[in-house]
Amino acid sequence: MSAENTQDFGNLQEKFGRFRILIVGRANAGKTTILRGICNSTENPEIYDGDGNKVDPSKVEGSMGRGIHNVENELIFRSNKKLVFHDSQGFEAGREDEFLQMKNFIADRANTIFLKKRIHAIWYCIPMDKVDRTIQRSEEKFFDECDPGNVPVVVLFTKFDALLPVALGKLVPADRKLPLQDRVSKAGLLIEEIFNRANAWGRLSQMKYPPKCWVKIGGMHKSNEGCSKLLEATTNVLNEEALQILLISAQEMECAIKQFQ
Repeated sequence: MSAENTQDFGNLQEKFGRFRILIVGRANAGKTTILRGICNSTENPEIYDGDGNKVDPSKVEGSMGRGIHNVENELIFRSNKKLVFHDSQGFEAGREDEFLQMKNFIADRANTIFLKKRIHAIWYCIPMDKVDRTIQRSEEKFFDECDPGNVPVVVLFTKFDALLPVALGKLVPADRKLPLQDRVSKAGLLIEEIFNRANAWGRLSQMKYPPKCWVKIGGMHKSNEGCSKLLEATTNVLNEEALQILLISAQEMECAIKQFQ
């Protein structure tokens, strides 16, 4: 990154603070894996309360797999401190207290006059490991009742690689006798059919507060392809050029720093 771009980023960071993302979804939707992939880390993030005080992870109720119990907490990875994440607890249908806490958080952080406290994007994770129950009551409740204002929502269809065994099971008898690599290749075509028949995006797009776009995520521990697509999609739906630059610059600066380490 050039000195000029570094200065521009510094000016944006002075105005907006760090790029702030709320990640939402059911328990075991793959949220922690995604955040680690985005920040190129194998560690858990450091946790800070709303006043910037570091929180002892051992005193946080629940676990990273279950979700941080307070959506106000900030999650920051040491590998990329230019990004701040807020993690909604893995809420399920019927847990009204968790939903209201998240809904109030979005309403506050989408409109606050304190620009450095605003959330800039929401990532909603929907796992594909139960293709027959992709959209559940928790998704319906969020997209029908939770107004994100001007904050774009990107849906992440996670665990997409879980559809491979389903597709392999749907191969015609003749194809099941092929070598494994050929079977996987043919199953790849069926995966798209299975996903399209589930009509998850079609259902979400008809709801009161539909998401802006969607990304398929699978096997992020093996490749950064899903991370790149997610960051690109998020950048494209941001409604301010300054925020686009803030997100892109945060990634570029971290890459430049790593080259000299």
